Amino acid sequence: MKKRSARELVVLGLSVLSLAGCGDGNGISATSSNSNSGPNSNPGPTTSPAPAWTPGRYAGDTNLPDSPALPRDDQVCSVLQASNTLVKNADGSLPASADPTPASYGGATTQRNNPDQARIQAALDACGAAVDAEVGGKIAQADQSAAATQQAANKPLVNIAGATSETLSNPAYKASKFSVRLVRNSGGAGNAFLSGPLVLPSGVTLWIDDGVTLFASRDVAVYDKAPQDRPNPITCGAAVNNPAGLPAPTGSANAGQATLAGVSGMQNCYPLVRGNHTVNASIVGTGSIDGRGYMPLISSSPLYPTIRWATGTTEQFSYSGNNISGVVTPKFSCTNTIAAYRAGTLAPEGTACDVVTAMGKSTLTTPAVTYVVNRQATSVPGGMTVNSPGCASGTAGCARWVPASWWDVAYHGNKDIGGGPYSFQGNPGMVWMQQSKNLTLYQITLRNSTFFTVEADGVDGLTAWGVKILTPLLPDAANQANVGMNNDAFDGTSGVYSHLYTGAQIDASSTGVKNTDGIDPSVASGPEHASLGTGSKTTSGSPIYFDGYVKNVAIVYNYLSPSDDNVAFKGGLSDPRVAGAKGAQNGSPAADMLWGIDGNRDVSSNRTYGITVAHNHSYNGHGLSIGSPTNAGVRNIHFYDNYFDSVYDGTNAATDMGVVGLRIKSGQARGGDVSNIYYDGACMRGISSFLVFDMYYTAPAADPISYTGLGWLPPSFHDINVSNVRMMNIPSNKAAGKAGGGSLTFRGLHADTSFANAQSVIQLNLANVVADKDVVLGISNLSKGVLNIGSTDGSTQSKAANATLNLGANVSLLGQSLAHGTGGILTNTSSGAGKYTAPTNTLNLTVIGSDDAGSATDTNPAATIVSQNPKLSVCDDPASWPSFPNVK
Repeated sequence: MKKRSARELVVLGLSVLSLAGCGDGNGISATSSNSNSGPNSNPGPTTSPAPAWTPGRYAGDTNLPDSPALPRDDQVCSVLQASNTLVKNADGSLPASADPTPASYGGATTQRNNPDQARIQAALDACGAAVDAEVGGKIAQADQSAAATQQAANKPLVNIAGATSETLSNPAYKASKFSVRLVRNSGGAGNAFLSGPLVLPSGVTLWIDDGVTLFASRDVAVYDKAPQDRPNPITCGAAVNNPAGLPAPTGSANAGQATLAGVSGMQNCYPLVRGNHTVNASIVGTGSIDGRGYMPLISSSPLYPTIRWATGTTEQFSYSGNNISGVVTPKFSCTNTIAAYRAGTLAPEGTACDVVTAMGKSTLTTPAVTYVVNRQATSVPGGMTVNSPGCASGTAGCARWVPASWWDVAYHGNKDIGGGPYSFQGNPGMVWMQQSKNLTLYQITLRNSTFFTVEADGVDGLTAWGVKILTPLLPDAANQANVGMNNDAFDGTSGVYSHLYTGAQIDASSTGVKNTDGIDPSVASGPEHASLGTGSKTTSGSPIYFDGYVKNVAIVYNYLSPSDDNVAFKGGLSDPRVAGAKGAQNGSPAADMLWGIDGNRDVSSNRTYGITVAHNHSYNGHGLSIGSPTNAGVRNIHFYDNYFDSVYDGTNAATDMGVVGLRIKSGQARGGDVSNIYYDGACMRGISSFLVFDMYYTAPAADPISYTGLGWLPPSFHDINVSNVRMMNIPSNKAAGKAGGGSLTFRGLHADTSFANAQSVIQLNLANVVADKDVVLGISNLSKGVLNIGSTDGSTQSKAANATLNLGANVSLLGQSLAHGTGGILTNTSSGAGKYTAPTNTLNLTVIGSDDAGSATDTNPAATIVSQNPKLSVCDDPASWPSFPNVK
């Protein structure tokens, strides 16, 4: 095995410092996560044929498998050169002139807005066919052999998995040529590709070369799914909501239907890159993929329904029953209705929109106007005038209708029309792979995603190594004149795009860019026996088995800055387990319960832990997360040696941006067992929510049974182990002598009087967890009200905590002070080294142990702990905090 030098690691985009701070990911070892005893133990390698070849361990961290590598030149199926008509700006963006907004709706052409899709897909398809011809039969044979062994074992609770990812990593199952490489133009300045949705075939690597960017077309029509692929008639690019199960309005595509139950808007769009039933597929390279979420959408179809909003207007409204009130001028219009588009016609002007509507709350009052079809360039519906400073209906360029961006669609679907479980933003994801074995992302930069950046459902062998995810990344020119997409002078072909239609500046918070998770390993809906996808329209000759579980995941050495979860393991709402393996959830014996995501299942011999998240640097985002759906169960995940670096200063809400560190989240109708989770080694500074363990992520009213179809499923979080975690102040505060801040959230379930929940108490074990002396540590439980929860003990306090903290050695949560709400959570005594008591614990938070750092005279117990702990003192090394790499 080749050992890499520090210089080589830098070239690979890895953090040398992270290697120096490596741990074994098991700082709290009271409960071993590698136990193979009991009825649900890891069956070991005897259930499938032993691989002929086993890759070695990565030299930098022997817990990990070998690092991926870029293909060799002789492994390339074809090389595609960028057209010289596509040249990036200096800031890395694509000029608006590359695919200009049409002068009139429907003026876009595929030659301008989607020039590269056909040739890239043709190259991928040809490579996929060649790979299948060379190794497809071998893969099928290996899978059939493994499946026969598993079927003979006759374990009724276990899905047939077929050949493992470890077996299929053997070079015998990889073709001699397997890569399609996108490169710069050899005879000119071309360095960009512009494409609509692509299908990544099994066995094929998409290699994007250094300095090259694959840009997503902003032609909304190319992402709309074909009838056989879409779950409902709603179009891609729609923003709809159907709260409380109200029927959709008459005239809409799903008129009379009670809900869009359990359907993500992403399911109505083809993602930019997708694959289904793949083995050994990859996306690699030091180039980038850009989703262009901030750009106004265009359409190559004159009939396609798109959302537009009016410049120079301010729409503020509130809900009253099923009506929206307080609207003076409607902010939105649509160019057609979904129903008319599906029928191949144009709806008459003034027809009520169904593409941008609150559906059950679609009647607008004061005055009584509605979102309606309006294809005019300069007027607003119903003769309404625009009345804003310096702007009237007769002012040229004032009452303009401009196309929404993907981020506008997302914001409208999440915020304006109610949010909640029925909010529906019809946006495409960037990479969505379903039922895969050995899926690799290596070194690639993924930016400006329009929905989830990477969704991997039912994957055995997911490796994300040296990846850079950044959303939003706006052009450098953005906001130079303090205007943005809603600029009244927007001319349809140029301008800057730094604001949402609301006027709010786009930032990295959940208030700006919605649902752009970084990497989401998720269970699939169920096991499948299906042919490999060998191209956009072809499959292999023999089916292979996929069990739908998440196994053998390594998310390591990445730079993560999305505007939502940095990483999120989603254990539901789909559930691949057979009924008998769901344990108490469906009446089967609890001893028979399996977990949808289990780091101990079928662990490859080339790694220590089946699921590892390590050596990552997170900047903005909602944390290294588990959930919110956990109904299929999640356990045995190792998070270690991760860094969190943002800008929250502890006092200024403008720097908060919802940035989270470590988080487990669930709700009352999507809960399940979450256990044996290990967080070992984390440096966090500028983070507004350091630790979040929350069973009220979705309130009871937001999880009706009709939405999930699951009934009430209270979560259970236990054996959650947190060690070697340091909560720090930001450098600018330190230089100014100011304290920093951040919060903790522990919210288990209280037995309620309105729903079917029993009490569920979070069980957390903490050791070597400190908040620096200049950090004001707050408890957020009371700032997040729990509705519809009745008291059972005569008190008036909502029961939001319900958690037990087992404080092991060297815990200092005092910081400079500990802020908490009425009723007390932890109260530091007036003497000693910050020992805690809980005198009036109305929040049912049990603290076992105490802050035990140093002696009673120690004025800085956190520093004492840090000085004795290399995993915490490494946080003081300036090299621990690299800036986000240049990804332009």
